[in-house]
Amino acid sequence: MPRVVKEENFAAKRKEILDVVRKLVYTKGYEAMSIQDILDEMKISKGAFYHYFDSKQSLLDGLVEKMLEESDQVMSPILEAADLSALEKMKQYFDTGSRWKIDQKPFILNLMRIWYDDSNSLIRHKHEAAFMKHFSPKLAKIIHQGIDEGVFSTRYPEQFADTMLGLSRGLEGNIVGLLLADHPPPDALEKLELVVGSYYESLERILGAPAGSLWTGTMDILREWISPSS
Repeated sequence: MPRVVKEENFAAKRKEILDVVRKLVYTKGYEAMSIQDILDEMKISKGAFYHYFDSKQSLLDGLVEKMLEESDQVMSPILEAADLSALEKMKQYFDTGSRWKIDQKPFILNLMRIWYDDSNSLIRHKHEAAFMKHFSPKLAKIIHQGIDEGVFSTRYPEQFADTMLGLSRGLEGNIVGLLLADHPPPDALEKLELVVGSYYESLERILGAPAGSLWTGTMDILREWISPSS
């Protein structure tokens, strides 16, 4: 068998295993999942499994890498577009991520319930660290572009790129707490608006961007999250 075919088959089988792992992470949690669960799900031997992954840790690394690649496919074309201004890139970065999530709202809400469970704390933190390492340089490049275009004025582009992603993790945690509450407060939309508004205002002030320049169309998306009919 030609080498390239072997490599393609190997990659395809790894992907198949990782798809099963992701399913088990979402149903059982990473900590509770065992390699035997994977073997039972795929009807393969332990020897066959270890041909592709040598440990549960390597599974974790592979799954995090796969999730990062999926995020990159959505976000990098925006972040690296040569014909967009820095403000347009930032706005599309936020809007595309938000719209992608709302377009599959039931799945995302169910995923959040599992993703933020203690049983997935390790994989969640590992993914967040990998996401920051990968996307921070891309965001720093946009901040430099904004400085050159005269719309940003921060003196710390690289450092603020890290800060921006860190703030987004905190924002997501606050939003998840409201969305997954057993009994959402009647003023949930107002609370969401305050949380999201403070995030964007912080970004704009630290970047030195015009007030309101990054927060566009967000209220419509927040209403969709709160709406029980969505």
